Amino acid sequence: MRERFGTIRMILFSTYSLIIVVVFAVLVICFSVWASELLKKNALDSLESTGRSIQEQLDSEIQKMNSISLNVMYSNLVKNRFQRYLAYSEGKKDDGDGSVYSPIGALENAKELTEILTAVIGPTRPVEQIYLYDFESKVYGSGFDNTERTYRPSEQQWFQRVVEQQGAKYISSPVPDEAMSKFSSSHEKQYSLSLYRLFYDSFHAPMGIIEVKQYFSRVFKSVTDFALQNPYEAQILIYNDEGQMLYPLQADPSHYEAYIQPDGTTLKQAAFLHPNTRKKELVSAHYSEFTGWSTVIIVSEEQLFAPLIQFTKQTLLIAFLIMLFAIILSYFAAKRITRPILKIHRTIQNMRLEDLTEDHGAYRVLNSGLSELDQLHWSFVKMSARLKESMDELLLSQSQELQSKLIALQSQMNPHFLYNTLATIHVMAEEQMNDQIIAMSENMSGFLRYISSDVSLVAMEEEILYTIKFLDVNQLRFGSKLQYTFAIDQRLLPLRIPKLVIQPLVENALKYATMKEPPWRIDITGTAADGRWIVEVSDNGPGFTEARIGQLHAKIQEYEETGVFPILKLEGMGLLNLYIRLKLTYGRNMTFHIRTLPQGGASIQIGGSIAQNGG
Repeated sequence: MRERFGTIRMILFSTYSLIIVVVFAVLVICFSVWASELLKKNALDSLESTGRSIQEQLDSEIQKMNSISLNVMYSNLVKNRFQRYLAYSEGKKDDGDGSVYSPIGALENAKELTEILTAVIGPTRPVEQIYLYDFESKVYGSGFDNTERTYRPSEQQWFQRVVEQQGAKYISSPVPDEAMSKFSSSHEKQYSLSLYRLFYDSFHAPMGIIEVKQYFSRVFKSVTDFALQNPYEAQILIYNDEGQMLYPLQADPSHYEAYIQPDGTTLKQAAFLHPNTRKKELVSAHYSEFTGWSTVIIVSEEQLFAPLIQFTKQTLLIAFLIMLFAIILSYFAAKRITRPILKIHRTIQNMRLEDLTEDHGAYRVLNSGLSELDQLHWSFVKMSARLKESMDELLLSQSQELQSKLIALQSQMNPHFLYNTLATIHVMAEEQMNDQIIAMSENMSGFLRYISSDVSLVAMEEEILYTIKFLDVNQLRFGSKLQYTFAIDQRLLPLRIPKLVIQPLVENALKYATMKEPPWRIDITGTAADGRWIVEVSDNGPGFTEARIGQLHAKIQEYEETGVFPILKLEGMGLLNLYIRLKLTYGRNMTFHIRTLPQGGASIQIGGSIAQNGG
């Protein structure tokens, strides 16, 4: 029995089954948590967006009323006609033309006042009604109700509040409006909302009160539309800054006291536990500085997550069936895997190579307790020994091949350097520069030892040293006409790089810089950044022509496509040779850029990975 449970088949089956159970359990749990959080986030985002939209639409409707009241307040025509209206109604002389009361004058003045107020309302009718009150008892209406009537200021709840506001707007709570109900096409009782403010004469003395009235259903249309299209069966409440409920109409305020803070402000948190029902709710609250109203949207988490709970139950049932089916499949998969193991063992055991190591006793048995794995391990060890020997030989061969390529390319640079040096000595001899020729010849032995050695990698410090010697010898020839600078990061000096990569660039820069009038300047900089070393050689010569850059890129492209080394030529091969050696040393991590500087002159950048260090 123990051997039966120690077989690969049982271990694979139990492992697969455990993995399947754990994976399905984690997936279901994670999915439930993720879905609930996502649903809550989406609901909150939706409530936040809806609440903001409702608040903005409410503000927009109140803003229309406010704009109409300001238009009336700052209209001199309305002021003058209303003053005449009051004067005519009291039988006094008119302040404008000194005329006394007459029925015709009063009628004409009332007609003009009506026309002005109608024009203020406009053809789009953003509000339904305007009333002008004096401080005694007179009321003049324009809109659906164009009547003149009286009122008692002491009986109006809003009168004292409007006077205290001193010209600022005051928005009343919704009230049943018998007058406006007459002009509505609906048979239901209509509620209206009014915006009041003081009305001043030309001397900024209060002369009356402006009331701009609108249907409640129009102001709160966005709220009623949301209630009809409510996806979460959410409740929406609207309060003013006095804690009075504006929406829903005729609601019991005590039922919603939990959503009001003691100071009259609304809740701000997203999650809320109702103190009476102890149910979790999502609350989205918005406050408008313009109206002083607070909009609160409430969604029950129980109602919100009801579809998710139902979906989770269905998912668990489906997951259980899938998991059961997967476990059955895992059993047959484990059974199928163990059968071919012996065949794999025999196949590996029959593999033979010419250099097979015969010392099998050096390898120990795995002793895993699983006979199949022990046999497989034994065969794999023998195969690994064979493959290891083959890989060692292959790597050694590749290393030797790469080294041979680098040495071959490096050897191409030797006659190139000697040719340029002898050409320089020839020119100096024609110019009778005997001392410079002696110094150049004395340095030749050092240069020859440096360039002729089989070492392909040298310290950057050594490469720079011979580059400086090269420049010093040429400075003997050209004197102050030749100027050069070195700015090498000290961290780069011990770095091993391919030999003869900086000196040829300096030699190339000197060659082309001297094609222009002196002084000739050569700048060599070395930097390290992002794990790479970069050396740039620039000059103030004529720069590269487009044709020369194109030719070099064509040769590079030809090498990249064919992999064939170019045949040595003493002219025009230095940069291509340098590119190939950098490519062989650093691969994709190499840097090789040539360009003509905007201010004139040429610049060549080379570099590679510091981590490779020439390896």
